[in-house]
Amino acid sequence: MKSELIKQEIYHAIDVINDKDFLKAIHTLLFEKSKEYEYDLNPKEKKELDRLKKEHKAGKSKSHTVSDVRKMAYQKLRK
Repeated sequence: MKSELIKQEIYHAIDVINDKDFLKAIHTLLFEKSKEYEYDLNPKEKKELDRLKKEHKAGKSKSHTVSDVRKMAYQKLRK
């Protein structure tokens, strides 16, 4: 089952369920899981990211497409 379909079914189920305790439990479960996907940069990391972004915009760094990165990785693996 694809993620989008699962999400739609969850939305629908939550919409029709009226059990407050059950919904609180689901809320807690989802809230805790969603925290795993959050990340705040510390000042040092933000500064480094800003520096890299500035270099990129100024054309001082080279960028690669995902396709290029895959090709380079496969070439390295073959050696």
